[in-house]
Amino acid sequence: MIYVSICDDDVIIARKIKKLIEYELSKKRIEFHCNIYISGRRFLEYNKEFKNELIILDIEMPDISGIKIAEYLKKEGRNKNIVFITSYDNLVFRSLECYPFAFIRKKNVETEIPKMIEQFIYRVSKKCSSFLLETPKTTMCIPIENIMYLTYWEHKIELITSTTEKYEFRGTMKECLNQLKEESFFRVNSGAIVNLRYAKKFEDSYIVMEDNNIIQISREKKKECKERFMKCWRESI
Repeated sequence: MIYVSICDDDVIIARKIKKLIEYELSKKRIEFHCNIYISGRRFLEYNKEFKNELIILDIEMPDISGIKIAEYLKKEGRNKNIVFITSYDNLVFRSLECYPFAFIRKKNVETEIPKMIEQFIYRVSKKCSSFLLETPKTTMCIPIENIMYLTYWEHKIELITSTTEKYEFRGTMKECLNQLKEESFFRVNSGAIVNLRYAKKFEDSYIVMEDNNIIQISREKKKECKERFMKCWRESI
């Protein structure tokens, strides 16, 4: 779930931003909750902190500026996902010490909002050490530590978690490995990547996972697989 807060005294602009963000997140089938605050004072009074929050602040507002709000959020440790929006490019430099995530110019919201959302989703997935996948119904982040193995068959990948949940999506093994940087993940053959922490038995030509599924090991991977399996086993005791 992504929580979006938009603070802008221009209601028309705020609603336009909300509509663009909702479209991008819905297109990616990501669950979200989006609120609009028409003044800085209302934002500070009613806004609550959430884990995956995206905060859109207009730099110039009549009561409390976006920069003042960002300074407050910085003290609270909530400034990492702030996006400043402004009609004046020269105001960008005033906000740099708040370390915002992005800047958006009001005249370019149609082109800059989609790019910002794409970057934010990627940022959230990396921060959470999660595997980002898109299924026909939704886009989700699965904790990498919960992934037991992935198999490839007929242009589709099946991901199995430690709780034996199954997710099917389109992609390649190479794309998956790019997200799975931990040493415990090993590609045992052209169509399978296993998390060796969930391997309970190693044989000469196959490996047995905790769900008792048997996965074959290609001949050229046997030696390295055994070494990696033993390393994971030693680290676990």
